[in-house]
Formats: sequence, structure tokens, C-alpha cells
Amino acid sequence: MKKVVFVFLICATSFLSSYAQPKQELIKKLFKVMHQDSIMDKTFSAVIPAMLKQITSGAKDSLAKARSQEMIKATMPIMRDIAKRMMDEDMVVIYDKNFNKKEIKDFIRFYKSRSGQKFVKTQPEIQKELMPIMFKKYMPEIQKSIKAKMEEMKANVKKVQ
Repeated sequence: MKKVVFVFLICATSFLSSYAQPKQELIKKLFKVMHQDSIMDKTFSAVIPAMLKQITSGAKDSLAKARSQEMIKATMPIMRDIAKRMMDEDMVVIYDKNFNKKEIKDFIRFYKSRSGQKFVKTQPEIQKELMPIMFKKYMPEIQKSIKAKMEEMKANVKKVQ
């Protein structure tokens, strides 16, 4: 009886791993059809100038401005590599958990279509247009909220002491 259960477990494990592999391969195919690598590169290319402008606008002098630019330019390749690794590893697992095989195939069909390809092509431009709006319109609000929260936290720490 133990041998039968053991053989069953081995067969079940083999079946499940062979079932999961094609789905994960489909997810990787989806990412390729979505041009995720290219979109990521274009997004970073759009984000870097906006970040440089935002960070260097607060620089006190030209030396601080130059250091800020240097720091951003040095960290972007690291951030790009991390984002690529996240896409190749973690996003595959997340898509695998949240979408079934049929849905992945449907996504592939959509992204291969003319509308899907237009969506892929325009995403970086949309993000590029959105970045200055985000920095100009929403960043002051975000900064204000962070500053208020930090002041609140400081006040709470002083009360505890």
C-alpha cells in the first residue's frame, strides 16, 4: 500500500510540474508579445529626465545639482536590472497565481492584435506624458503629506519619551 501511495505521489508531482511549466512558458510568451523589455526601457528613458528635473530643481548649487544627476544616472542601471529580474521571476509567479491558462492565451491573442500592439506602442508615451503631470500636480501634495506624517511621528516620539 505504501508503494502505491509513493508511486501515486511521484506521478502526481510529475504531472503537476509538467502542467505548471507550459503555463509559465505562456506567461513568458505573453510578456514577450507585450514587449515588456522594450516598454521597461522606454519607461526608464522617460522617467529619468523627469526625475533629474525634479531632484535637481531643489539643488542648492551647481555642485549639488551635478551630484544629484550623477547619483541618478549611476543608480538607473541597477534599478533597471532589478525591474528586469522582478519581471522575469516574480511577475511570472504572480501572473501564474492570478490568471488561468485560458486567460493567458486570451491576453496573448489580444496583444498580438492591432489594438493590442497599439496599446503596447503607446504605453511609454502615455507614461512620458503622465510623469510631468505627476511631479507638478501631485508631488507637492505627496511631499506635504509625508512631511505632516513625519512631524506627527516626531511629536508622538517626544510624548512617549
